[in-house]
Amino acid sequence: MDAAHRRMEIISILAARGHATMGELAWELDVSRRTIMNDVMLLSFDYPIYTKQGEGGGVFITENYKPYANTLTQTELETLCKIYGRAEGKEKEILFRIIHKYGADKLKI
Repeated sequence: MDAAHRRMEIISILAARGHATMGELAWELDVSRRTIMNDVMLLSFDYPIYTKQGEGGGVFITENYKPYANTLTQTELETLCKIYGRAEGKEKEILFRIIHKYGADKLKI
């Protein structure tokens, strides 16, 4: 995965979850924490993301940043939720992000 793709993944993860730790992002994207720190610094110039240190800290995106919300039909959302129920591991996490990213206000997982 190149740097541009990885940075868009970081934005997608944050848009779905609201926040993540540097360690979580590094593990999920299979890079070092230093790489994530550099990516976050660069992304902060163009996206509403910020970091917070200490307990409960990590990388955050503002709550009102939802560029993909509500683009799934109800049938698409229900189908993804059924598949999510049977998924495991990274596949389950990816489906969770897709559902939050594209159907956030209708989510009933």
